[in-house]
Amino acid sequence: MGEITLSGNCTLDVTIVSNLFIDEYMRLANDAQIKIYLFLLRCMSSNMPVSVSIIADYFNYTEKDVLRALKYWEKTGILALEFDSSKNLIGIKLQDLNSKKSEHTAEVSSKETPAAILIEKPVSLQKELSFTPPEKPAYSADQLAVFREKKDISQLLFIAEQYIGKPLSIAEISTILYMYDSLHFSAELIEYLIEYCVSNKKKSMHYMEKVAVSWAEQGINDVATAKKNVSMYRKEVFDILKAMGLSGRNPVEPELVFIKKWTDTYGFDTQIIIEACNRTMKVTHRPNFEYADTILNNWKKNHVRHYADIEVLDQKFKSSKEKPAVTAKTGTKAATNQASNKFINFDQRSYDYSALEQDMLKK
Repeated sequence: MGEITLSGNCTLDVTIVSNLFIDEYMRLANDAQIKIYLFLLRCMSSNMPVSVSIIADYFNYTEKDVLRALKYWEKTGILALEFDSSKNLIGIKLQDLNSKKSEHTAEVSSKETPAAILIEKPVSLQKELSFTPPEKPAYSADQLAVFREKKDISQLLFIAEQYIGKPLSIAEISTILYMYDSLHFSAELIEYLIEYCVSNKKKSMHYMEKVAVSWAEQGINDVATAKKNVSMYRKEVFDILKAMGLSGRNPVEPELVFIKKWTDTYGFDTQIIIEACNRTMKVTHRPNFEYADTILNNWKKNHVRHYADIEVLDQKFKSSKEKPAVTAKTGTKAATNQASNKFINFDQRSYDYSALEQDMLKK
């Protein structure tokens, strides 16, 4: 994304939300659209730089989600988007709702003075949005006793012991209380966090603390949001990683991008994706998501929808390789063996990935 210009009429060091927005616009918008509009108001009022990627990172959305929300608000008339000749978003102009009153579709003047120049990765905003985990306190015996008297804490500690399979140590209890008291997690959220970690065979309280801090950094403060976040790491994702020879870690962002492309854009089920990964490993002997993407893209072009379709394609390819070639001039079968000149063989070598992975299947 290129530079974006955000402009409006408000220059106070406060964030003002028009009553008109609350009364007539907010009720028709979804959560993401409301959050993004309020964030734009916040940036404009404090003259903070912003970009599509920063908004996406801040709310844990995709850039497409941000652009959809911006286009929604453009349709309502409360902001205008400015694009360059290459259709890249370069400006957002917020309408003054106080002057609009109930005229929702009034045009925004393009001659207004910009309030802020927005760049892709501004240092000032990154610092402001950075998260510093609170210091972990050392609880005294009296403090621990007070916490234990709380019904939700007492029940939480009991549940934690059932998940972990042993009595909790003082250090482990202190970690749970840190999540509750310092990170401000609810007992329900902590219980889900423990369940999530144990389901992934991670019973270390140190590991759970890292997950808790990560969730706090991402603004996850309820079970519903946590479930949405961990859905990216569902079992199917780890099955795909395992087929690529990767285990013992979570997927990184580039890997998730490929997996999302294969499942959402290509529409393939896990069985087909794993088959492509298996073939990739047979040929490259290492994880190669680009190579697997080449295979899956070829299957998509050939209208593969089910695993049986792959077998049909394989048979067609096998038949085409076994059919003898005929020369154009003599009508005779082409020689099956090339001259033994090694230099000729080297010059004629090509890397047809589709053919290469098919050849490997016959071995």
